This record gives sequence, structure tokens and C-alpha cells, in this order.
Amino acid sequence: MSIIQHKSDYTTRNRAFNCRMRNRYYEEVYYAFRALEPILSELATTDQKEIWHSQMSLQIQKYETILVTCLEYAQASIFYGKTEKMSSFSTDKRWGILQEEIFIVYFLQELLSTIRYIGTRLDTDHVLQELDISMQLKVIHPQITGFISNLQKNLDALNKATVKEFLDLTSHLRERFQIGNAVFGTLQELQHFY
Repeated sequence: MSIIQHKSDYTTRNRAFNCRMRNRYYEEVYYAFRALEPILSELATTDQKEIWHSQMSLQIQKYETILVTCLEYAQASIFYGKTEKMSSFSTDKRWGILQEEIFIVYFLQELLSTIRYIGTRLDTDHVLQELDISMQLKVIHPQITGFISNLQKNLDALNKATVKEFLDLTSHLRERFQIGNAVFGTLQELQHFY
């Protein structure tokens, strides 16, 4: 009987640790997003796309690392994907799993998916910018630029659409964080691990 009790004590201590780490990293995720917002918004006004791309790529990588860590702790705190599960909060007010905790896991997965999409789009956009620059350098004879000038017009249109897409995604993430922060506030209110 003491072995079962010991395992239960270990499990609950581990859960408390994972919840505290999830909470700590969730705050870091939010503050890292707040640091990303001005850089994303700067895209609409900057003329130095190359510098912007390198800054943004670095920030996205840092953000993704923090987000992955937070997600791992959030999943561990609810024993995500494991057969041994804790009871729900309705039956165990101290150690039970809240529905909000499950929501936070899916919320973080969605954030990670969006950030990875933005990172991939940045990489693609960077390649297209380099293509545009190389085409501009190859234009030696103005009479041979028919196809290239059409392609450059399409790239310009794509660049404008990309800027709008990034601004829309930033707005979307900001709205999602309002919901996530409200749920996170509930978690902090209800969970008091000693």
C-alpha cells in the first residue's frame, strides 16, 4: 500500500512542478509575443526588408523555443496522452485537472502552429526577395525585360499581400491571447499548489 501512496505522492508533486513551470513559461510566451508585435508591425513601414527578415527570423526562433517549452510543461501537467490520468477538478479540488488546463494545451498548440507558419512564410518571402533582387541585377538590356518586369510586378503584389497577411496574423494572435490570458487567469486563481 505504501508503494501506491509513494507513486501518488510523486505524481502529484510532479504535477505541481509542471503546473508552476507551465505558468512561468506561459507568461514568457505572452511577453515574447508582445516583443514580436512591434517587429511584425514594422514590416508595413520598413524599406530595409533584409534587416527586418533577419531580425524577425531570430525573434520567431526564440519565440518558438519558449512556446515549445511551455507546451511541453502544459501537456505534462495534465498527463497528456498517457493512460494514467489524474482526476478532474470537480472530484479533487487540490490536484484535479481543470478543463481550462486542457484548453491551454490546445491553445498553445494553435499558437505554435501559427508561429511555425509565420516562420515558414518568412523563409519563403526571403527567398522571393532574393529572387527579385537577382532579377533586378540581371536586367542589362531594357528591351529583354518583358517577362522579368511582369514577374517583378507579381512579386511586388505578393510582397504587399504578405505584409497584409502578417499584420492580419498579428491581429489574430493578439485576439487569441485575450482569450488565452482570461483562461490562464482562471487557472492561477483556482490552482494553489503547496
